[in-house]
Amino acid sequence: MERKRKKHKIKKKRSDPAAGKRRRGRPGVDRSQVLQTADQLSVMLPAFWPKLVKPLLAARSPGDVTRAFEVLGLVSTSFVPHWSELILKIIQDRRFPRVRAKAQRAFLADSLGAQGAVTFRRSREICAEERTKESHFIVRRDYYIECTCGYEGPALKGACPDCGTMQLAEDVLSVGEDSLT
Repeated sequence: MERKRKKHKIKKKRSDPAAGKRRRGRPGVDRSQVLQTADQLSVMLPAFWPKLVKPLLAARSPGDVTRAFEVLGLVSTSFVPHWSELILKIIQDRRFPRVRAKAQRAFLADSLGAQGAVTFRRSREICAEERTKESHFIVRRDYYIECTCGYEGPALKGACPDCGTMQLAEDVLSVGEDSLT
């Protein structure tokens, strides 16, 4: 019996290595930008919500939404006509709050945060996730110390900033251990 020889395929080299490194799936949105837009809308909406709410809730088509915003004048250029269909879908959503004005404004602002790049449900989820992120955290703890070199004030990383000694911290730890036994 004869052995068959395997033929090796020669891989073609790409001319631009960055062109081949695309991420899989849908292109994402900038999460901080979604939250920033939602926050801006939540600041803007209370100013004209009393005039807007009744015609907006009565709207049955994107044209009705556009007419509801025409009452507002200059503000309407940022919302309609390019967001009219999206606003109509948001208002007709079964989860849209029907009674409380504050909840309605928050729902609409968070839903419009992504500006239609993702579904309005995902836009609200992104806003909620970004708001719950921990924005501040302790990087370093400083303690006030009194050193034998004459320095009195905050410690730098647990040591005296003038001479660098950590003797006081070690004495406190050893005293604490002795009291435990």
